[in-house]
Amino acid sequence: KDLEFGRIDAVLLDELIAVYYAAPNPQLRFVGEPFGEGQYAIAFRKDQEDLAAQFDRALLELETAGELRRIAAKWEIPKSDVLRDAASTMVFRNYFSQLCAAALVTIALSVVSMTVAMALALPISLARLYGPAPLRMMAMAYVEFFRGIPVLLLLYVLYYGLPTLSPQLEMPAFAAAVIAFGLNYAAYEAEIYRSGIGAIPVGQWEAAASLGMPRVLTFRRIILPQALRTILPPVTNDFVALFKDTSLASVITLLELNKQYQLLSKSSLKYFEIGAVTAVLYLVMSIPLGYLARVLEKRWGKA
Repeated sequence: KDLEFGRIDAVLLDELIAVYYAAPNPQLRFVGEPFGEGQYAIAFRKDQEDLAAQFDRALLELETAGELRRIAAKWEIPKSDVLRDAASTMVFRNYFSQLCAAALVTIALSVVSMTVAMALALPISLARLYGPAPLRMMAMAYVEFFRGIPVLLLLYVLYYGLPTLSPQLEMPAFAAAVIAFGLNYAAYEAEIYRSGIGAIPVGQWEAAASLGMPRVLTFRRIILPQALRTILPPVTNDFVALFKDTSLASVITLLELNKQYQLLSKSSLKYFEIGAVTAVLYLVMSIPLGYLARVLEKRWGKA
C-alpha cells in the first residue's frame, strides 16, 4: 500500500508474497527477474521429533505422487486470475462471522481484566489510606510502577520475557493479557478508590464510633457505599478505555477483534471496508457501557 500510494519507491519481497500483492494491482509492476533462493520451513519443538518425522513422510508421499507439482502449477498459472479469485472470496458474509467471534474474545478479555483490576485496587487503596508505613510505601510503589510503564511493554515481558527465565512461567496469550491489563489498570483504579474513600467526611467515622460500631463494619456499611457513588463514573470510563486498549493484545497473537481485523485486511487488502465493520462492532459493544453507567449513576445517586 505504501508503494501504491507513492510513499516509497520500491519493495523487495519473496516472490510468492510479491506475486500475491502485486499481480492483481495494475498500479504496480515488477522491475526485474527474481534472484537468489530461499526455503520455507515448518518449525517444531525439540520434543516433537515424531511429529516432524510424520510431516516429512507426508511431504515425501505428496512429492512422489506428483501432488506438490500439481499444487504449484495450480497457483502459478495463471497467477493473477487465481489471486483475484482469492481476494474476491473475502466478502461481508465470510469475514463478518470471524470478526464477531473475535469480538467475543475482546468482551471476555475486558470483563475478566477489569474484574482482576478492581479486586486488586481495593486492598491497594486501603493499604495507602490506613496501612502502616511499610505497607503504604509498597502500595505507593505499585501504583507508581504500573502507572509509569506502558501496558504494551508489560504484555511483551509477560508473554515473551518470562518464559526465557523459566519454561514454567510460560502462559497462554489470554492469561498474559488478563494479567497485564489487570495489573496496569489496578494502579489507576486504586487511586480512584483512594480519592473516593478519602472524600467521605471524617464525621461519618466519628458518628459510627459514637454508636460503638467497629471500624471495619463502619467502612463496609457506611463509608464504602457512599464512596461508590463517587467512584462509579471514573471506573466506568476506565472500563471503556480498557475495552479499547485490549487491541494491544494483538501483539502477543491473541485473536481478539483488532488482531482479526489485521489478518483479514492484510490478506484481502480491504483495509477500509473491514476496518469500518470493525469500528461498528467496537461501537456496538462500547456505547451500551456508557448507557449502563449513566443508569447506575442516576439510580445510585438517588439511593
